[in-house]
Amino acid sequence: MKIDSPILKINSLSKIYKTRGNEIKALNRLSIKIKRGEIVGLLGPNGAGKTTAVKLIMGFMAPSGGEIVFQDRNLLMTDTRKKFGYLPENFRPNPNLTVREYVTIQNRLAGGKKESDIIDSLLSSVGMDRFGSRRISDLSRGMGQRLGLAQAFAGDPDFLVMDEPTSGLDPIGRNEVMDLLLEMKNNGRTIFFCSHNLSEVERICDRIGILVEGRLKFIGSVTDFMKKWGARNLDESFRKEVMCATS
Repeated sequence: MKIDSPILKINSLSKIYKTRGNEIKALNRLSIKIKRGEIVGLLGPNGAGKTTAVKLIMGFMAPSGGEIVFQDRNLLMTDTRKKFGYLPENFRPNPNLTVREYVTIQNRLAGGKKESDIIDSLLSSVGMDRFGSRRISDLSRGMGQRLGLAQAFAGDPDFLVMDEPTSGLDPIGRNEVMDLLLEMKNNGRTIFFCSHNLSEVERICDRIGILVEGRLKFIGSVTDFMKKWGARNLDESFRKEVMCATS
């Protein structure tokens, strides 16, 4: 597979929720091609369908239409998600385990090697190497988020799916996570993530997707998005896009 060829293709992906006889289109024919080795960020206001898209990619719910193809295999028909690393928006691990116990279990489930130095490396990569014996119930929110990143990296995944990866982190922690994601990209990983933090997206993303009311309104570079609206920054462009789409 060529380095710039799509590792993941989302084709006309839709999700319709039916409630009391009504239909709600959470996602409307979403199509994105994600190239190997790039970082793609999905932006949108609350209720735009970002988390629905993530859940569909991870197989947590069935789509109402469309398909997801990973490394030329239909994700609805194969078990290739073993090559995925995932961090949910609300990460809730077993509070009774220690940090090291949890990462060890997740690494084995992901098919990673059992050597102790692998666990050491995972914990060290997210700044948790000094807290391996601490119970998860005693972690702060920021430390819990770091633990979530460690388990997402377990098993040496090819493709990382992250929903608000810097949630709960202080500014130093956010910068460290961004640096870590860039390092993962430089090591050949592909990253797809949702975020409300426009500065983070602008800093590390090769391309961005703008999702409004379940529809993809833009996919491309930050520079091209700003040119589209003749704006000075990403925040101004984003506000104009949302206002235009919802007016």
